Amino acid sequence: MLLLDRKKAPGKSFVHVAEASSSSSKAKANVNAEDSETEDDDEDLLLTKKPSTPLPQPRDAAPLPTPARSLSPQIDPGRAPNRIIGTTYPLKDFKKNIAQGDVVTKAVEDLSAVLTEIVMRPFASRRKSELLECMTVLRKTSLEVF
Repeated sequence: MLLLDRKKAPGKSFVHVAEASSSSSKAKANVNAEDSETEDDDEDLLLTKKPSTPLPQPRDAAPLPTPARSLSPQIDPGRAPNRIIGTTYPLKDFKKNIAQGDVVTKAVEDLSAVLTEIVMRPFASRRKSELLECMTVLRKTSLEVF
């Protein structure tokens, strides 16, 4: 005896039907015929189901407002909390803060911390020239101000 197919019985989940057959082709023909019957039943259930109520359509609805598009791309500056120098563009941030004049000490401290942080990251060698330029400007500013 072979387990050839599962048939759905009304009120029960699945009942296994075992059939003994002398040839495998007869069993395959039975399986294929029964498969098509179950597929038709499933398709009928899916196709006859209609939505209960249609969605309401607004009569005089204006289109929803669209937010204005930003002209410049927003780039994450990579700033840690309580820091005025970010890891994305440290030299640019440092020069901007030095131009203000009153935050020189904080800018020098933050740039030295950011440089250390960048050097400890993977692939820091790709930013070697940028880091050397930052250290040169940092040294020059420190000698002038302090």
